[in-house]
Amino acid sequence: MRAYDQNKPLIVIHVPKAAGTTSEKIFQKWYGEGFLRHYFNEQTGEMPPKYDLIRMHSNKKPILLHGHFNKLRGFGVENYYPEVDQFVTILRDPFELTLSHYFYTKKVGSNWKDKSRIPDKKLEEFIINAKPNMLNHFPREVTQSNYKEIIEEYFIEIGITERLSESMKWIAYKLNFHYDETLLEHSNATERNEKIPGDLREKFVEKNQLEFNVYDYALQRFTQRGAVPDGNL
Repeated sequence: MRAYDQNKPLIVIHVPKAAGTTSEKIFQKWYGEGFLRHYFNEQTGEMPPKYDLIRMHSNKKPILLHGHFNKLRGFGVENYYPEVDQFVTILRDPFELTLSHYFYTKKVGSNWKDKSRIPDKKLEEFIINAKPNMLNHFPREVTQSNYKEIIEEYFIEIGITERLSESMKWIAYKLNFHYDETLLEHSNATERNEKIPGDLREKFVEKNQLEFNVYDYALQRFTQRGAVPDGNL
């Protein structure tokens, strides 16, 4: 993966239901007034504001933009910030990600302006036909032939939700910040109140090979390198 260039703004891609809400306050503490948010307002239907990141960024006040970048809904990286070329994100097992999205959307979607996004199918039917809400947030189009190249060229670090504290240690190391584990409070979890069929995961994996290839590659890179080096932790 690439090294962090402190002369350029940084985008942290919050893949929905992949610990972005939990980790947000840590990024906010690190970047202070340079921390900006990029989120679609589900209640009003308002698009995220656009910032002049290049002009705003400086070594004294580095800029970090944190949020959802769903290109399918018109607020992706290439829609807003095609000039930015360094990113951090945290990925989650695509099956668990999609399950979490289902239960979360059913719980809170009644407050959204666009209620067509609330699942209207039973759990199994929804999951079988769903696409994980993951790669549409990536900075460039991801395919079976280029996903490794996209990860290596554009990302400083990719954390793993299932190993969140260790992920934040690596992100802190790469960005040259001190990591305070006490700030990592798990939040925004949604109760799963429907039974999950035992064979549902296998069916889902078969239909979403690209997403699992991306996740497995990121997980493999994460697990093979050992502990975070001593330094700014």
